[in-house]
Amino acid sequence: MKRGLYIVACVLVMAGVSMAENVIVRGGAVLKAPVVKRTEDAVVIDLGFDLLRIPAGEVMAVEKEEKTASVLLAGEHLYHVSDSERLSTVVASERCAPSVVVVKTPRGLGSGFFINKDGYLITNFHVIKGEKMVSVTRFVKEAKTLRRVVHKDVEIIATAPFHDLAVLKVKDKLDDIVFAVFSKSDEISVGETIFAIGNPMGLERTVTKGVISQAARNFAGLLYRQIDAPVNPGNSGGPLFNERGQVVGIINMGIPSMESLNFAIPAMHAKYILDHLDAFAFNESNPESGYVYPDPPPRPGKFRESGKTTSRDE
Repeated sequence: MKRGLYIVACVLVMAGVSMAENVIVRGGAVLKAPVVKRTEDAVVIDLGFDLLRIPAGEVMAVEKEEKTASVLLAGEHLYHVSDSERLSTVVASERCAPSVVVVKTPRGLGSGFFINKDGYLITNFHVIKGEKMVSVTRFVKEAKTLRRVVHKDVEIIATAPFHDLAVLKVKDKLDDIVFAVFSKSDEISVGETIFAIGNPMGLERTVTKGVISQAARNFAGLLYRQIDAPVNPGNSGGPLFNERGQVVGIINMGIPSMESLNFAIPAMHAKYILDHLDAFAFNESNPESGYVYPDPPPRPGKFRESGKTTSRDE
C-alpha cells in the first residue's frame, strides 16, 4: 500500500465519499476495492480493470470504508478529532501505527504519538523527566519496507507532571507525517475493545489488544482507564486506540507481575492540556519543569505511594 494511503486512512484529512470496502483475507492482507457481489461461496471485488473472485473461505472480514472522511480542527487547537466507523484491529492498527514514535533519552525510552502535521507529539512526563537530550524515532513506509528516521532536534513544549503528560515538537521540517486523531466523545464503556501500539522493552511498533476493564479508576486523586491489554516498560506515552482508530488514552502505568492490570490516562486530560497549552508551557527555570526538583524523584520502577503501581518506563 502506498504511503499516501496510510496518511489518508489514519489522519482522515480528505473529505469526500468513498465506495471502496476493505476486504481482509487470510494472513491479514487488506484489499481495498468496491464489493460488487457477495455470496456464501465467494466475494467479488472490482479492481477497476478486472473483477477478482475471492473464495469465501479465504475472506476473514469485509468492512465498509468511512462514508465521510473528515477531521474537525476546533479553533486554534493543536489536535484533531474525527468521526469513523468501527474497524478490525488489523485495519485500524495498519492505519494508525505510522503515527506512533519512539521517544528516547539517555536514561531510557518510551513511546509517543504525533497529533498534527507540524511535528507536535504527546508522551508521558516521566519518559523525559529530568532530561534535556530527547530524540524521536518515526517509521516511514516505503514500498514494502519501513525506513527508520531519527530526529534529534526535539523541543519540550509543555509539561504536566501531575497528569504525567508532556508535549514535544520535532523541529525538523516534516512533509510526510502521519498523525493520530482523538475521539470526539470522552465517553467510554466497560468491555469496549481497545488496542495499544508502542515499544515495550524497545520492541518497536508492538500492537496489543484488550478491553476496557474499568472506565474510571482513582489513584492518588487521578482518573485512569483500567485495561487488560498487555503493556510493558517502553509502552509509556504510547496511544490507546478504540475500534475506530481514535486515541482514547495514553498508556502510563501498570501493576508489576500483573500483565492484565494496566492503566491509561484518559485522552480528555491530554486535550485539556493542549487547549490550555500556555498554562503548561515548559520553563527550564521553573523548579517544577522537570529539570530541578525540591526533592529527588523516586527511582524508575519503584512503587508509587499507593504501594501498588509503577510507571511503565525503563
